[in-house]
Formats: sequence, structure tokens, C-alpha cells
Amino acid sequence: MDQSTLRHRITDQFSYRGERADIWRAFDLLFDTDEFLNLGYSEWYQPHIAGSSQRRLVTEVGSRVASHLPTTDGVRLLDVGCGRGGPALHLAYQFGFNVTGVDLVPYNIQMATENARGKHLDSEFIIGDATQLPFTRDSFTACTAIDALVYLSERNRVFATVADTLEPEAVLVVSDLVMQSDVTETERRLVDSFADAWDMPSLGTVEGYKAALDETSFELKAVEDITKHSVGRFRKWTTLYLQLLTSPLRALIERLLGAYDLDPLAITEQVRKAHHALPFLRHVIFVAELETT
Repeated sequence: MDQSTLRHRITDQFSYRGERADIWRAFDLLFDTDEFLNLGYSEWYQPHIAGSSQRRLVTEVGSRVASHLPTTDGVRLLDVGCGRGGPALHLAYQFGFNVTGVDLVPYNIQMATENARGKHLDSEFIIGDATQLPFTRDSFTACTAIDALVYLSERNRVFATVADTLEPEAVLVVSDLVMQSDVTETERRLVDSFADAWDMPSLGTVEGYKAALDETSFELKAVEDITKHSVGRFRKWTTLYLQLLTSPLRALIERLLGAYDLDPLAITEQVRKAHHALPFLRHVIFVAELETT
């Protein structure tokens, strides 16, 4: 998939255009996707009623940023792939960061700006390309990318561009979905099929991320696999959904989705592709610091 096609598909998906957007409209019925597009994090199978699992992931990321700084109050932080602003606004509210968010999708930035206004926070949100950031050197002391780089194939360019906006010894924390390294060719095809169904380029690996960071003046400080608190639990839900579709409840499920003007076939195809790929996916947090020159 070339870059132009990828960007067009991502924009359509997150602007609720096209059949691949229906899965997100379905998520809207269950989760806070008007603010958060990232994966969730739950250590003890915490139900959604106990608080947003997506917000908990942002807290995990923010805590890792904070641990590398003497203070977070007023610290300038860039959130790359900010989506609809939920993570950036949570970082601003909980930690006191002065956050600027950048996202490729105009609809996401519109939503993020409205969310900031509703929360009376002055975080700034800008439409922009993560490989061509409109900021000068020393603009930020910290940077986050929360489950966003999975939608970008040019991660080396992203890290190089981010490095050009940061102060020396700035901290970068990235959470992302990656493919485990020891997959067979058949397993790789399952992951690639999942990625294509969800408008992603080929997924990276932990080793690939390490190499990209090393090539772009970042010193890797930590790599933490959080799969068991995140996507490691998703397969029970995809299994349940697919089993229900083979039961007498199938007609009811399809009518329910149809009542919300959602395409059951498109949603089921994406769930099925995710189900087959999940055993070979990992959710990982990377922590790095910009080396001094």
C-alpha cells in the first residue's frame, strides 16, 4: 500500500467514511471513542464501569514520562497521532503537561479541539503529518505517541522528525501494537491480513523499533511488554462474538447492528481478521531519551 492510499484510508476510517469505519461506530456504543482511540490497559480485568481502560493506558504512559523528569507541571509535551484528544487532555489534567497534539485526520483534530473546549483546557491541536512536524528544535521537553505509530510505515522518519523538535535529553514514550518476532510465514500473512483490514501498514517488531530509535539519536531506556494487560485479553471477546454468529442469536445481532446503520458483514470481517492475528501481536511501551550532541 503506497503512502497516499494509506493516508486516504486512515482519514476515511477515522472520519466515519466507508465500510471500515463501521467498527469504530460500533465501538462508540461501548467505549469513549469520541475521545480515546488507543487500546486499553487493565491489570485485574477491571470492568469499564471501574473507569476507562483507555484512560488507564494513558496514565501508564504519562507515569513513564514523569519518571524521567524532575517535574511535569507546565512541561511542554508533544503528542504525535493525538487522535481525538483524550490522551493529550488526560496528560494535561493529571500531570500538568502543556500539551500540543498533532494528527493527520482533520475530523480527529476537530473532535480534539471540541473536547478541550468542553474540559476548559487550553491544549493545542494541529492537523499535521508526523513525518513533517511544523516545530523548531527545543520546542518540547517530552513526546508521546500512544498506539498511533502503528498507522505509519515510515517510523524512522517519524523518530527523526520528532528528534528535531525536542530539547537535549528529552524523553520519548511510545506505546504501540507490534508483531512478535518469531512468526512463521503463515502467521505473518495472518498479521498482514489483519493490518490491511484495519487500514494499517505492515506491523513493526520490537527489534525494528529498537533499530529505528537507535538510528535517530534516541537512547532506548526501557521496553515493556504489556500484552497480558491489553490485547492478550481481546481474543476471548472475538471468540465470543464469532461463536454467537454461529448460534441462533446471529439474526438478533445483525438486526441490532443494522438498527444503528452498521454493516454486520464488514464488522465481522474485521473481527475475524483480528481474531486470527491476535496470538501473534504484542502491545509494548518503549521509553527513550534524546542523546545530547
